[in-house]
Amino acid sequence: MMKLDKLGQGMSSVLKWKQGDEDDGWSKKAIETLTKRLQRHNENAIDQLNKVLENKGREKSECVTIPRSIDGRLQIAHRKALPHVIYCRVYRWPDLQSHNELKAINSCRYCFESGQKDVCINPYHYDRVDSANVLPPVLVPRFPEYPPANMLEAVPRAMQHDQINQMPTNIDTGTHVYNLNAAYPYNVDEDDEMIGKPYQTTPNPQNCISIPFEMDKEWATIFYYEMNTRIGPAIKVSSSTVEINGFTDPTKNPKIISLGLFPNVNRNATTESTRRHIGKGVKLTYVSHLGTLYAECESNNAIFVQSRNCNYLHNFHPTTVCKISRGYSLKIFDASKFRELLEKHAMMGFNKNYDLTKMTIIRMSFVKGWGAEYQRQDVTSTPCWIEIHLHSPLKWLDKALMAMDPSTEPISSVS
Repeated sequence: MMKLDKLGQGMSSVLKWKQGDEDDGWSKKAIETLTKRLQRHNENAIDQLNKVLENKGREKSECVTIPRSIDGRLQIAHRKALPHVIYCRVYRWPDLQSHNELKAINSCRYCFESGQKDVCINPYHYDRVDSANVLPPVLVPRFPEYPPANMLEAVPRAMQHDQINQMPTNIDTGTHVYNLNAAYPYNVDEDDEMIGKPYQTTPNPQNCISIPFEMDKEWATIFYYEMNTRIGPAIKVSSSTVEINGFTDPTKNPKIISLGLFPNVNRNATTESTRRHIGKGVKLTYVSHLGTLYAECESNNAIFVQSRNCNYLHNFHPTTVCKISRGYSLKIFDASKFRELLEKHAMMGFNKNYDLTKMTIIRMSFVKGWGAEYQRQDVTSTPCWIEIHLHSPLKWLDKALMAMDPSTEPISSVS
């Protein structure tokens, strides 16, 4: 193994994996900068990066991180660029032009979009996407095409459990989400994931209406609750990062929501105590062109998230509540997965698609959790919590529903 204090040896070990020969001097300078930063930041990182580059991402790997700069960019020989873009270009795609062409894989804990203090530059933690069409449109059948009676069996089993009325299960993100060897509760083998595979759910484009994804300037509305009572006004957010804390900042900063400013004359002692422990709370980071949302816990106390989209992403039960401890970040919404389900459900009729409304709403409690492992069984029993309504996915779903034949069964509040 190489000695990490030998810069030349460390640099040569990672230089040999460089792709392409365009602007060779700049690439070498970028690798030299990376080697220095990795040696200062993490003594095992160069060996770790070497292993990743050697097996070309065929094996699961941890994040390789460097500290995030003030403006998020890294300067290499008088040129500034985003660090993950630089090293994906150096080690995988020499023709890479923009961060819009990259999307982090689900297991990447420190991906650039998550907005954390450290940034993952592992080139195999990013996939390349078509920047001109990051989210393809959803194809909705012009005429109803009803599936066979056994179609329910072709839905992933984790989603079938949604029909069972039971208390939400609990997951600790530090143990189950970023642990590469963790066994997820509702994970299924690839061979068993779909039963009745001969029935194809891919719609015929000639018989479909194309529904594109549209980005809203105001990407969400956030509601604050104490127990089962909504407190204060609905807050529309447009900033790509929003911090929700327990302080009493009176400034009208669009990037900060201070829950300490919300009055409630009927507030009880438990809620008062909980509010004092929210502290720095949570930072939400929304990547509009990808339709992804990240939540990072900045409080000394955990936050608890119930996101059906996140649970689908990780093969958890749909109502699972994920615990996010201080310093951890979790992708809590991925529009590409929402699109995947939206197109599948479009083949199953109006009512099946309408069920996806639940996926556009995310619930998050501060300090106190709820679910099977907690005293509180429902989020409305927690002292302080918020509800996030995502605009673009809901609009996407709404347009898909309008393009479909109406339901043969009236939908009501008890549907």
